[in-house]
Amino acid sequence: MKYLLYNYKVRLFFLVLFVALFPIMSEAQQAQKVKRVNPNIPYTFSSKSSAYKYLDGGTVVPALSKDDAVSGKLPIGFPFQLGCDFYSDFYASSNGTLSFNDPFVSMNNGSYILSMSRYANLTLLAPLWDNLNGDRGIFSYKTTGTAPNQVFIAEWKNWKWFYNATSAVISFQVKLYEGSNRIEYIYNQEPSPNTSGSASIGIFNANTLNAEAKQLWINNTSESPVASTSITENINIRPASGQVYRFTRNDTDASCDGVVYYGQTIINPNGGTNANDGLKIILSGAANMQIIRNGKGQIHKPDNYLPYGTTNPYNVTGPGAHGVALAVGNSYFTGGELVPVYGEDQRLEVVSSTQQGAIESTPGHFVNEIKLAAVKNRLTYYLTVKYVYNLPENNFYIDYTVTIPEGNTEEVKLAHGWDTFLQGSDSGPGFVLGTAPSLVVGVKREPSFEAFEFVKGIPWSGYFSANYGSLNTDLGWDTTFKNTIDPDPTTDNGIGISMNFGKIPGSFTSSNKLVFACEAGDVAPALANKGGICQGMVLDLNSLIISPTPPGSVIVWKDSKDEVVADPTTVITEGTYKAYYHSVKYDCDSPVATTVVKQDTSCGICYKPGVVTGTQTGSPLAVISTLDRKNHPAVNTRSGALILESKEKGFVISRIASPETAIAVPVEGMLVYDTTSNCLKLYNGIIWNCIEQTCVDND
Repeated sequence: MKYLLYNYKVRLFFLVLFVALFPIMSEAQQAQKVKRVNPNIPYTFSSKSSAYKYLDGGTVVPALSKDDAVSGKLPIGFPFQLGCDFYSDFYASSNGTLSFNDPFVSMNNGSYILSMSRYANLTLLAPLWDNLNGDRGIFSYKTTGTAPNQVFIAEWKNWKWFYNATSAVISFQVKLYEGSNRIEYIYNQEPSPNTSGSASIGIFNANTLNAEAKQLWINNTSESPVASTSITENINIRPASGQVYRFTRNDTDASCDGVVYYGQTIINPNGGTNANDGLKIILSGAANMQIIRNGKGQIHKPDNYLPYGTTNPYNVTGPGAHGVALAVGNSYFTGGELVPVYGEDQRLEVVSSTQQGAIESTPGHFVNEIKLAAVKNRLTYYLTVKYVYNLPENNFYIDYTVTIPEGNTEEVKLAHGWDTFLQGSDSGPGFVLGTAPSLVVGVKREPSFEAFEFVKGIPWSGYFSANYGSLNTDLGWDTTFKNTIDPDPTTDNGIGISMNFGKIPGSFTSSNKLVFACEAGDVAPALANKGGICQGMVLDLNSLIISPTPPGSVIVWKDSKDEVVADPTTVITEGTYKAYYHSVKYDCDSPVATTVVKQDTSCGICYKPGVVTGTQTGSPLAVISTLDRKNHPAVNTRSGALILESKEKGFVISRIASPETAIAVPVEGMLVYDTTSNCLKLYNGIIWNCIEQTCVDND
């Protein structure tokens, strides 16, 4: 069955009312799960002929004698092992399936059904999976024999095959053998002729990471069909009466010891609430993500924090094109809704992720790896996405590692993208900066900022920053973005990058950086009010700034004409001046601070020339001298509280870097030498200022 998904993003005015009536589920991390590694437990297939014997004395389930019906939980009678897990109960459906973990009733057989996130834990026996009907038929089950050699039998007796069958077409049974854990399907043709069907016959186990052990399907209903991991979806000839299809489990229980973690993980789970605690990065099992900064989601839909990241690993934040897409030739494997246009895609298989408790390797340093897989032509391709985050940064590093198996002959490509949100209006101009391969591509609406930045390794084959609705179409058949940039500030933007890993077997990595804030910051510079331009002097506008400059940024001043001040250290013109921080690398700015500068004729730090004549009077309270004097009042008496004398020694007052922050409780009149500003500073009771010599007071 083929189908198309159409993506719409609707923002309706009655959203508030809707939320009031149907409150959004509060954010809660789903617990990670574990899967068996299972490197050595595939099933082997064989077929034979036998006499069909109707089940006698079984427990009848009347509910299945109708269309699209599924039973409740029913007992097997003994622990039956499928793969590495034991099951004591089962569910049966009228559409020719028997499942263990969860009820399953889908009439639409096919690989796309098995790839759906809702069936992430599905264990399925499919003796004849199709659109069947149990009308006038009987489903019953029974456990025979004695332990440890019991046999469980489930029978679909006198079943109709497909909707246009007028009476019974076929009967069939599933047999489970205690001890050996062997599975058998056996069939019996009923009087009505075969009808046109489109069935699948085989076994499926989503709880294993071994592609060879996950599934085994037969390709026809002959006496000797071929079994493989590729599902056949169009079987339309019923098996012969007495035909037996057998699936035998290889007895290697030692390989069941290994487990891996998979499902939702969160980087910096206590962060993302304010400007100082960094990003909170929520990841579904299939590498879909939501970034929380200052309490807001950065990816549309912002209020979706991927609460079903374990049970629904393919869940994305909203209806736009999100996620990673891996292409092997013309086959596409997706983790979300990003997919090459018109591509008939399959889901990437979720293999593993870092255990939640081990993500923070050292305080404030987080490393998380999510491993995904795709199987084509019995070859397994792996995609490992590694996230590295350091608190409290507004960016993190992401490595895409693709492992191409021996025997591959097709190009392997990867794309990643999402619908940006920008903390508010959800619109902004696209941009690209730098020279290939060292590019930055993204969208900004200052101070909001979202971008991909290439670091090293496999370079980008293309990039995109334009209307989010065109992400899939721009990616195209060749899984390569077309370097599309839309600079319109009203664009409802999405961003993405693509990479070509080639055909050669091996592991290859593209290292990148995801940026979620302009490095110039989202806070305007803090300015001090120092009065104005003193008479006959110049004003250093930079001396008004009392906040630190963010790393990687510079301060920019503009005058009342909105022109950049060429030399802000020698301003002589009064007027309104604006200041902001600017990131050269990302070409983005902080918010703007404004100050009004006026001419000030009353200011100026004046000094008097030293007194070199006159009569000395009074006695000092203290004399510190390196001269040849005697400490006696009668010797060279002078007036003063403290006298320092020397012809070769200097007086050094306290030297402190940035007294504004170093001195917790300053006192009015305090003097220090600021080793950061390289000046003598005075605290006037409000702020610290450098003491600058201006005029000579001769009065």
